[in-house]
Amino acid sequence: MTDEAREYRATALVLRGREYGEGHRLISLFTREEGKVSAVAKGITRPRARLAAALQHFTLGEVELARGRRYDVITGMRVHNPFYGLRRSVEAFAYASYFAELFDESLEERQPHPALFDLLVDALKSLSDGHAPDLTARYVEINLIAMLGYHPHLVQCAHCGTPLATRDAEGRAQWPTWLGFSAAQGGALCPTCLPTVPGARRIAAGTVQVAQRLLAKGSEGLESLPLSDRLRREIAVTFRDYLEYRLERRLLSTRFLRDWGDADETALVAGEPATR
Repeated sequence: MTDEAREYRATALVLRGREYGEGHRLISLFTREEGKVSAVAKGITRPRARLAAALQHFTLGEVELARGRRYDVITGMRVHNPFYGLRRSVEAFAYASYFAELFDESLEERQPHPALFDLLVDALKSLSDGHAPDLTARYVEINLIAMLGYHPHLVQCAHCGTPLATRDAEGRAQWPTWLGFSAAQGGALCPTCLPTVPGARRIAAGTVQVAQRLLAKGSEGLESLPLSDRLRREIAVTFRDYLEYRLERRLLSTRFLRDWGDADETALVAGEPATR
């Protein structure tokens, strides 16, 4: 293989890194062109290492790499956006760490997914700009679930297929007060099926309505919605659990994020629903 064939460039986000040999780090990159790439940054832990500042967590830039037998080697990085705003807030940094773990665990090596890349960049920008971290997280989780092929049932009952909302004479949606949600069934349940599905959680209908809006319109306008703290926490618990069910693993960063809640979230985990 010639040097030209070995070398390539990609637009990348730094997801995480760990020590790798003496003075080196193994960096997990999410690139728009190549998908997730594990690459070595040689000598990065040594004093005044040239790439150290450019390869901080969550940095967006153009990375230069050389293909290797086991891992590619990072030879250069031109920073486009360091997302400094993430480092001004412990909460924003915690959520960014959650997103990094979420995507690192969800993606296979060398499987390009430009839409997911754009989703993560948009989410980090939203956090860095000071937008509500919890709503940004719900936007990421629900859209990630859908893009991975696990779109939750949010219009019809996941168990019997009946519509979750009815229509009045003027065509306006009429929602029940309570619905159910089952990760195993793949989404929301109608009030009739809720007590018949083992392990189903009772949720406020508003949880499903907010999820529908997130998928249809993205994160824009959510901060103006009159969501109670309880409903925001219920949405968090419902879709975080669904995501972990689909990934078949527990995410370490979710334990830290639960610390931002209070005793009410403990009740939600136990199955007590929220109200609007």
